[in-house]
Amino acid sequence: MVNEPIGVGFSYATTELGIYNATTGSIANATAATANGRFSLTDPYRYDTTYLAAGGTWEILQAFLVNLPTLDSTVTNKTFNLWTESYGGHYGPVFYEYFSEQNAMINNGSIGGCPLRMDTLGIGNGIIDELIQAPYYPEFTQHNTYGIQLVNDSIYNFMKTAYWIGGGCRDQILACAASDTSTAAGKLVCAQATNFCRGFVEEPYYEYGGRGVYDIRHPYNDPTPPTYFIDYLNTAAVQNALGVSINYTQDSSNLVGRGFSSTGDFVYRSLIADLEVILDAGVRVALYYGDADYICNWLGGQAVSEALNYTHAAQFRAALYSPFIVDGEEYGEVRQYGNFSFLRVYESGHEVPFYQPKASLEFFRRVLGNLIVSDGSEAVTPSYSSPGLPNATHTEPFVPLPPPTSTSSTAA
Repeated sequence: MVNEPIGVGFSYATTELGIYNATTGSIANATAATANGRFSLTDPYRYDTTYLAAGGTWEILQAFLVNLPTLDSTVTNKTFNLWTESYGGHYGPVFYEYFSEQNAMINNGSIGGCPLRMDTLGIGNGIIDELIQAPYYPEFTQHNTYGIQLVNDSIYNFMKTAYWIGGGCRDQILACAASDTSTAAGKLVCAQATNFCRGFVEEPYYEYGGRGVYDIRHPYNDPTPPTYFIDYLNTAAVQNALGVSINYTQDSSNLVGRGFSSTGDFVYRSLIADLEVILDAGVRVALYYGDADYICNWLGGQAVSEALNYTHAAQFRAALYSPFIVDGEEYGEVRQYGNFSFLRVYESGHEVPFYQPKASLEFFRRVLGNLIVSDGSEAVTPSYSSPGLPNATHTEPFVPLPPPTSTSSTAA
């Protein structure tokens, strides 16, 4: 697992002893006696776009591959499978396409390095394209499959209007797409679009909904999954076992987020084109979405899958939804054509493996094994088209709010 960008998880460029502020991501100076850990000194503007993060990650992978014979001489397989989640809807397509470009240059002798065999890209509850997905924030508040009206009609209409009105979210994203994002002026256009779309289309639910960002079946102030794993990763025994010399910080850093927000990376539109190139190259692409997540909801993910314009786009859209069965139990609904699949997972929030570990592991196995996702019964052929129903129609009963237990955040 690679923690990217620098400053999240165990990743760092330089470190210091200090006192970590989880809210701001900053480190307060402290003596060895008063410090509560060793943390990354993070420059939020060093890697402030997904494309820059891709370059840094490629260098990490190359360093690992160069040293792999020393680390373990028995490992010779250079097959590359990338699985991402949430903002990984950005990381996945950009990283994969960037790595493919580097491979091509290695193979034609333009640069040195160790090429990878590009095989699979998996994206779980990903924010891939804000232009396509943002309209489904208001729609999900009314038309989720749990029968929950998440906001009243006035807030719903406000969110919709903020997207469609002239000069609103949609128009600002299109203005960003027409801008030169290598310039400060272009980045400003995209940053303003990000702030508007998130502030007026996505975030009114957080103020007025009362339910979870990552799981609408929970209260807003009740994070799921719980975050006690951070304390576990920061125990001396675990750090020694992992061979790390730095404290694990949040997997979503507000400080790193500040850098990405300054460039408007959130609303960049190149990711759709990257996915189309990846699919046409024959790479397996598997999108999967838990159906109780709001922030990267499955309605928006489904819309992305249907908007892709690659060679077999028409055949994918014509494919039907089959039940996703594991050991005789239905865990979701999947549409698949050849190397591309979209899976909606029942009773799951933002991080699907936490909610449905058994089904997630089997999904992972089937995708990597090039098996039909619905039942794993046979290998996928290039022309395989899933049978079933034209829409994913499964519903769940209304879920009343349980009492809250702690606090939540809203980083994608």
